[in-house]
Amino acid sequence: MSHPTTKQELLQRIRERHADMEELLSALSPAQMREPALDDGWSVKDSLAHLAAWENLALDSVAQYHRGETPKAWTEQFSVGEGTEQEQMHRLNAQWFEQNKERPLDRVLDDFREAFMRAVETISGLSDAEIFDPNYFPARDGSPLLNLIIGDTYGHYDEHLDWIRARFA
Repeated sequence: MSHPTTKQELLQRIRERHADMEELLSALSPAQMREPALDDGWSVKDSLAHLAAWENLALDSVAQYHRGETPKAWTEQFSVGEGTEQEQMHRLNAQWFEQNKERPLDRVLDDFREAFMRAVETISGLSDAEIFDPNYFPARDGSPLLNLIIGDTYGHYDEHLDWIRARFA
């Protein structure tokens, strides 16, 4: 599927994938959502916490770009350390997993939904140039903000929807 070319199309895809996730979640019991039935012993709850964390990190980066800042890689609470970007990403995912594994399901669901609402609100406030122009934010080194947004919203939802459906379909 090609990338969206307008802000409205981007928001539509984000809303559609979020609705797909909500529909899937509505078919699962709380026990199923807490069951460590996905890859690496993750639960649906863990996946939702992960999605919210990445979405919020992306939105924090958008705010920093907007202020003319260059976002730090990953988060303030994460020590990057050595290794490839992929290895660092896996360590950050593991850290977030540990931080969230004992959180109650209702809190994780709230965070997931709040991150989605924040994404829609943030993206709605951006201009097409801010989203699609690869040179609008010099700190992005020629990559449009669109790539970051897709990767941490509907593109990321798709990845986790596939895993959850594979286990619970």
